[in-house]
Amino acid sequence: MRVIQGLILSVVLTAAFFAGCETSRDIQYEREPVARLEAMRFGGVELDYATLLFDVEIDNPYPVSLSLPRLRYALVNGGRTFLTATVFDNVMVPPNTKKVLTLSDEVTYTRLLRALHSEPGSTIPIKAELTLSLDTPGSGWINLHAENEGNFLLPESPEINVEGKTYNAVDVVFVPTPRDVVDKMLQLAQVRKDDLLYDLGCGDGRIVVTAARRYGCRAEGFDIDPRRVEESLGNVQKNKVGHLVKIEQKDIFTLDLSKADVITLFLLSRLNVMLIPQLEKLRPGSRIVSHNFAMEGIRPDKVVTMFSSEDPFEHTIYLWTAPLKKETGE
Repeated sequence: MRVIQGLILSVVLTAAFFAGCETSRDIQYEREPVARLEAMRFGGVELDYATLLFDVEIDNPYPVSLSLPRLRYALVNGGRTFLTATVFDNVMVPPNTKKVLTLSDEVTYTRLLRALHSEPGSTIPIKAELTLSLDTPGSGWINLHAENEGNFLLPESPEINVEGKTYNAVDVVFVPTPRDVVDKMLQLAQVRKDDLLYDLGCGDGRIVVTAARRYGCRAEGFDIDPRRVEESLGNVQKNKVGHLVKIEQKDIFTLDLSKADVITLFLLSRLNVMLIPQLEKLRPGSRIVSHNFAMEGIRPDKVVTMFSSEDPFEHTIYLWTAPLKKETGE
C-alpha cells in the first residue's frame, strides 16, 4: 500500500433509492447521477480544530440542478470507527455537467488524535465510508455510498506561546476524560484515603475532584494553561473539596513527583516518555495510570480497555507501578 498525503479514493458510487418515493412526477432518465470521491485531505490545523475536506466529483446527467444538502461520513482505523459526522450544506450541482465539489467539516484535532492513539506527523491506514444524499427531480432522495482505504498523513499542529514558553498546540489543548473512564482509572490505581494524587495536565480538575470526593485522599492538579487552572479552581470550590485539593499553574516537566503515591495522565505518548526521568524518582509501590496513551520503553503492569457511556470510542487505560520496568528486546 503506497503512502500518500491525501487519501486518494476513486470509486464509483452506486445510487440506492429510498423505498416509498414513488410519485406522479417520476421522471425516467437514461442515466443516473454518478459520484467519485477523488480525495480526502486536511485543509488546515488550528489550535482547537482541523478542517477535513472531501473532494467529490458528481456527474449530473439531468437537465436540472441537483441539491446535495447532506453528507454523512465515517472514518475507520483497524476495524474501529473513530469518527462519524453528518455535514449539512445545501450545495447545488449544475445540470448536464460533471463538477468537483469540496465538502468540508471541522473536527476537534486533539480528540481525533487521541481517538487514534496517534500523534501529528504519523501515517495511519484509514478506511472512509461516505453517504451523499441528493434531491433529484421526481424521484426524490437518492443515497450514494462509497468506501475505500489508504494511508493518511496526519498534519503537524501549530505551535503556541504559553507563559513565555513555546508548546505544540496539541500538547496543551484540553480534551476531557469521560467521567466513567476517570472512575476506572482511579479504581485501577487502587486509590486509598492516605494517598497523595498528582494529576498532570489537570484540565477542568475532574480527576482530582473525583479522587477527593470518592476516596477522601489529598490531590494536586497541575496545568500550564491559566484558563484550565481557573476552571479547575471553580470545580474544586463547587464540590467543596478545597481542604483536600490544590491546583497550581505549573510546567509539569519541572515538577518533583517523588512525593506522589498516584500519578494520573492523559497526555500524548511522547509526553509520557518525556516524564520518565521524573517518574523514575517515585517511591516503590507508587502507581501511574494513563488514559489512552502508553509509555514507549516501559512495560505496563496492566492494560484495560472499556467503552464509555459518554462517547462511541474504546478507551484504553495503562497502569505502571514504581519502580518502572524497562521493556527488553526479544
